[in-house]
Amino acid sequence: MLVVLALLATAQIVLLAVYAFLPWDVRRPGPRSAVRASVVSMPGAIQPASCSTEDLGVAVSRVRASVAYITGHRQTTGISPSRGPISFSEASLTGDKMGSGIIFDPKGFILTNYHVISDTSELRASVFGDRGMLYPCEVVYSEPSLDLAVIRIQAPYDLPAASLGNSDMLETGEEVLAIGSPFNLEQSVTHGIVSDTKRTVTIDGRNYEDLLQTDAAINSGNSGGALINTSGEVVGINVAIYAPSRVYCGVGFAIPINRAKLLLMKIKYPEGKS
Repeated sequence: MLVVLALLATAQIVLLAVYAFLPWDVRRPGPRSAVRASVVSMPGAIQPASCSTEDLGVAVSRVRASVAYITGHRQTTGISPSRGPISFSEASLTGDKMGSGIIFDPKGFILTNYHVISDTSELRASVFGDRGMLYPCEVVYSEPSLDLAVIRIQAPYDLPAASLGNSDMLETGEEVLAIGSPFNLEQSVTHGIVSDTKRTVTIDGRNYEDLLQTDAAINSGNSGGALINTSGEVVGINVAIYAPSRVYCGVGFAIPINRAKLLLMKIKYPEGKS
């Protein structure tokens, strides 16, 4: 009997000694410590990709400075377009139009929506970190059928260009972030997922096929802004919202960036140049 008690006492002392040398976060009880302990105990274990705030912050930092704010004076045409439940997400304030754009070339070339620059005079754009400075815009190219346009500003320095991703690789449920200037709030960021990758909608009487649908908040002024993935690559151009009340209700749309790539190549590398 004494021998058994001595063995039990020895085993208890050994366990207490081992416990004393364990890291504090492993010693703490609860499911999180159990998970962390299992990771610590498996050298070389593959950990799942994190979607923490820090990771999303890195993605945003790669693109945010490449999103421009665009404004101009709305020209009166006398014709008011029909307004259905789905409408373009440009904004109006005191008679001016407001939208966003994506810098894709350091020399000042900016991709945006055609409806942001159409029927607009005295186009101006401002860039991140240069608050208060509005640069005159030159319309370089427009494609109304795709609702895409390219403008250019002459800045005294090279501008940060966004990295373009592959929108064909997007999957439903994938995380995305929208960057733009809703309600004149420049370079605002919202977060959501891809709700669909092949959505056809009617906007002002015209069908737009195979748009990206997202629940990342898109509001008036986001038009022309960037929809990015968690790697910080532009995968879409924010274009419209489902908003009978003209405010965000969980359904927004973007043009896949692959649809704009050929247009951008024509601008950057005109015929005869390579």
